[in-house]
Amino acid sequence: MPPGDEPVSSLGESGLLERVFAKLPSAPSGEIWSGDDAAVITVGDSSCLLTTDAIVEGVDFELTSASGYDIGWKAIAVNASDIAAMGGRPTRAVATLYLRPDHAVELVDDVLSGLLAGADRYGLAIVGGDVTEAAELAVSIALLGDVGANGPVLRSGAMAGESLWVTGTLGGARAGHLVLTGAVDADRDDPEVARCIKRQLRPTARIEAGRVLGGVATAMIDLSDGLALDLQRLLDASGVSCIVEASSIPIDPAIAALDLDPLETAIVGGEDFELLFTANADELDHAIGELATTDTKVARIGTITAEGEGATIGDRSLADWTKESWDHLRPR
Repeated sequence: MPPGDEPVSSLGESGLLERVFAKLPSAPSGEIWSGDDAAVITVGDSSCLLTTDAIVEGVDFELTSASGYDIGWKAIAVNASDIAAMGGRPTRAVATLYLRPDHAVELVDDVLSGLLAGADRYGLAIVGGDVTEAAELAVSIALLGDVGANGPVLRSGAMAGESLWVTGTLGGARAGHLVLTGAVDADRDDPEVARCIKRQLRPTARIEAGRVLGGVATAMIDLSDGLALDLQRLLDASGVSCIVEASSIPIDPAIAALDLDPLETAIVGGEDFELLFTANADELDHAIGELATTDTKVARIGTITAEGEGATIGDRSLADWTKESWDHLRPR
């Protein structure tokens, strides 16, 4: 490698993003650009949310195990989840398809069906996009959303003494991924195994829960890269630390029947797209009933502490757990 040609893997995803963000201009008053799940921008006299994300063959899915419908659905869901983490509602999207010339027209039709089904599920409209040639199939979405009635929920609002919470259960999507790739041998016809596979192929964005939590959460992030890594991002943004009780982490029950460490799978596994948030326990009480109407359970998993106290999950440091977490740019 020529001198000065440092690979991006030496920085990792978070390090590269920090390098990029440092070169961007400062946001004008009333806008928030980098560092959250979505940007907050001004359009006319109103504020709105803007996010973008892509899923790529060989990284986020394999055509041997994911249908075009799965791919289109997931592309919408992962972007809608960013809007959910801000307490907002998705509204309009544009989609770009990256295709090889030999891809089948039927595959494109299937991807489009998944995109439209996902858009219908989350009440948004796909208003256009682009098609371009690429070495592998990929789908990129840019998504606009309405800011919640209580303003956007940022990653930076957590304070010492608040409780740390998570929606749903964790680890199911990673378990599904490991079954799909053959890393774990399991009966795919087993209902619980099939559910984990579905969590991986067709994730659910917690839009309704995010809107409810917009009124009580002080900080929030969606769990796209796993509890450990996304928790670290929230702590860094807020300038705080935490203590997480390992026994309180809600683990997907299907993992227990697989040849996996349930706790490790729940902590480092990504793509659950649950919401991790902080709140005052007393203020959250009145939201629990409303969350139940969205079929969302929440679990208190820890406490926010002052910066410098050392973040832990169970008997290990958070830093140790993040080393095992997914990083798009880490050598594999």
